[in-house]
Amino acid sequence: MKYADIEGLAKKDAFKKGIIGLVKSSGKNLLASKIRLVPESLGEPAALLDFLKEDFYLAFKTDGVGTKSLIAETMAEMARKKKWPKQRIINLYSGLGIDLIASNVNDLICLGATPLALSDEVAVGYYQKFLEVDFVSGLLKGLKKGCEEARITIPCGESPTMTDVIKKNASSITGSAIGIIRPKKKAIFGQNLTAGDAIFGLSSSGIHTNGLSLARKIAEKLPQGYFTAFGRQTAGEELLTPTRIYVRPVLEMIDQLEIHYISHISGSAFRKVSRAKKPFTYVIDNLPQPPKILTALQKWGKVSNKEAYETWNMGVGIILIAPLNQEEKMRTICRKYNVGLVRLGWLERGSKKVIIKEGLWQY
Repeated sequence: MKYADIEGLAKKDAFKKGIIGLVKSSGKNLLASKIRLVPESLGEPAALLDFLKEDFYLAFKTDGVGTKSLIAETMAEMARKKKWPKQRIINLYSGLGIDLIASNVNDLICLGATPLALSDEVAVGYYQKFLEVDFVSGLLKGLKKGCEEARITIPCGESPTMTDVIKKNASSITGSAIGIIRPKKKAIFGQNLTAGDAIFGLSSSGIHTNGLSLARKIAEKLPQGYFTAFGRQTAGEELLTPTRIYVRPVLEMIDQLEIHYISHISGSAFRKVSRAKKPFTYVIDNLPQPPKILTALQKWGKVSNKEAYETWNMGVGIILIAPLNQEEKMRTICRKYNVGLVRLGWLERGSKKVIIKEGLWQY
């Protein structure tokens, strides 16, 4: 079982190229307002708008929680039958609100942007979903916590009922976020990447929101499914652990240190290490210990190391590339925010690829 077959990664290339074509042809429409698309940002985690007469960029991003919401829905339905405490059921949904904010703001900061606001869209298949106290209370709890952690607000949003498009008891949770880079010289595109730079990883809190389609297929085949015992809770609850929000430590590093590139390890996982446009070989020789749930998924699903590292974050939520002499200062900031930091490897001159020495494979 491969995630690429479920998600259709390569099969969507034609559509993605079509969108890029639209950007190239429609970007000129902004010039009448003295705004332009920053070409270096195209293909990066967020797009930048250049207000030509001002010294700032506006960063823009859209993302969502993907199929992670299906785990919460499936578990909540069964948990009610099992007479779980109400707060425990609410907690199944609360992480989704944090996930929504994290999936957007963690991309914005990759270019050096300070997140400002998010517009959410919570779409359901049947309007009575918005009358479910567990769903609404949990989601609002998570959104509030995420806003506080990322220091943003949610000034607008949508709550459509999409009958026959979304299943009756399901939901689609997505959003768009904006951020600001001021002054423009603080933008990070990988323009200063140099051979010999070190590759660092910030620890993840769990599976985050990438590779959940594969994780669901594996977990659902277990004898107890999502209710399989896992430590002090269940496998499903472990999969619903909220995504870590990296806004404060990363922005502090950008402000105080020399950071050459940042990549959010989301879809395509460790392939994102080489997201920068410059042609370098990214050598990784020190992999961190993955979260226990990811190790368990590998075992349960007989997933190879190569497949796992191109599907899940395997313990690394953010990649930072910086001169080696920045490491101690980075560690000081990470300790302040209780985030783990691992030196993963280094950059070499060569063709654009990721080489993971421990597993003897490359992307």
